[in-house]
Amino acid sequence: MSLPVLKTIDVGKSQKISYREAGSGTPLIILHGLGGRSESWLPHYNSLAKAYRVIGWDAPGYGESTAMQIESPEIADYTEVALRFIDALEIKHCHLMGHSVGTCIAAKFHQSYSDRLLSLTLAEAVIGNGKLSVQEQRTLLAERTNELRELGADGFAEKRTPNSLSPDADPVVVSRAIEFARGIQIPGYLKLFGALVRTNIFDYVEHLKVPAMIVAGSDDKSAPEEFVRQIALAYPGIRYEIIDGIGHQIAFEKPEIFIDLLHHHLKASEQALIGG
Repeated sequence: MSLPVLKTIDVGKSQKISYREAGSGTPLIILHGLGGRSESWLPHYNSLAKAYRVIGWDAPGYGESTAMQIESPEIADYTEVALRFIDALEIKHCHLMGHSVGTCIAAKFHQSYSDRLLSLTLAEAVIGNGKLSVQEQRTLLAERTNELRELGADGFAEKRTPNSLSPDADPVVVSRAIEFARGIQIPGYLKLFGALVRTNIFDYVEHLKVPAMIVAGSDDKSAPEEFVRQIALAYPGIRYEIIDGIGHQIAFEKPEIFIDLLHHHLKASEQALIGG
């Protein structure tokens, strides 16, 4: 299967969201990370579309999605857009998977709108920098802004991407990941980065209302396994998995392992809901 065609949908408030979808059946919504976008998930569209309607969004400011009009949006603002996106697609209930900063949006969605969910998956969850002082947060954002201004999208991709992969990553995978990262849209990236800097995922932790899984990468420097485990411990009953030999690029490194874990989790979640 080739990459699904990019679509757009009006989600209200003078905003549109671009997305890709494949398959039919129960919807699975995927929320990408800082360096991702809807086209990140080609292996997932290919494999999971046999059983699910797989939908990958472009967060505001990514792809052809309207940028956030708020100067300094919070994770809650992205979550509200995600709700309007799901409503616009006329989806009543869905499985929800977030990667990296997408896990913060997904966790907030579970906290606020768990009645819309069939399951929750947090892939390589990040905590955020919400415990830092406001000045420290501003410094982090200024440093990242200056780095992007100096390096541009290409230089930033070449500098940052290899470190986000396993030290043993296939050179072909590294090249593909760097090429993909060149497509970063800097304004949208910086707004989402700012929201991550200002957030703390533990503020969104609630008693699980749906079956949930959290996945770590053994070589992940952006979401170290020890931190992912801390998040897992805050969610009693969550299924915890670790994938050996991958960094933070879960869509590029050994994607078949994560897809297999996700597929089994979705099936088990549906069986549990039927049994309940």
